[in-house]
Amino acid sequence: MTSSAMELTERLAEDINYSELVLQEGAVKGLFANQRDDMKMNVALANQAWRTSGSAIRACAQCLNDIKENTPKGNWTALIKSGDLDFSASIATDLVSAHKWLSSSTIPDRFLANISARTLGNVSRIKDPKLKLKISEKIVETEGKGFAESDLKKMTAVGKSRSKKTGIAAKKGLPEGATKDDAVAYYTDIVNKLQDTVNLRDMRIKALLAKRDELSGQVSGLKERIKELGC
Repeated sequence: MTSSAMELTERLAEDINYSELVLQEGAVKGLFANQRDDMKMNVALANQAWRTSGSAIRACAQCLNDIKENTPKGNWTALIKSGDLDFSASIATDLVSAHKWLSSSTIPDRFLANISARTLGNVSRIKDPKLKLKISEKIVETEGKGFAESDLKKMTAVGKSRSKKTGIAAKKGLPEGATKDDAVAYYTDIVNKLQDTVNLRDMRIKALLAKRDELSGQVSGLKERIKELGC
């Protein structure tokens, strides 16, 4: 293990409480008590490090966005091409775009660790709020297993088809001879309804995450109870 990895592990260990962590029996079968304890500690550290990598992506995106927002365009362009950053100009650009989405997204940090900067940036650039919300839900459903660029292309292809049909329907909803004010009122109503749908689904995501955490806690408690009964 490198010195930087050791330092990070030591910092994470200071905040880790793994006493209530229950591992699958197959993972600890035949191990001595001290071996089981070491495994529990390292599993807890590995999970925390994975979550930290996700939060680091969010933090990196915010820092880059702060730089871009507070410097002239020429300076920003020079910076991302200078080599002073430890990643390419395209990654920096994608992360700045991603910040606009991630700063208001309810996606947990740990689910971001396995998604590329390019994919995050492309999701942020999607104009359709309903499609963007569906993508957020899909990322949460995978529970950190990743969301590839190919997955995004499939969903955007479907979204573009639906968006075209919705646009046609919207135009048909306007009566002939409608004034500019009529059109503004009509489309404002559509936008408000779409925003209500977005807010509702956002609430559902939060509720599902809370329920999952609650059930996970119950499962852990039951596993401990089973172990106690087995003794």
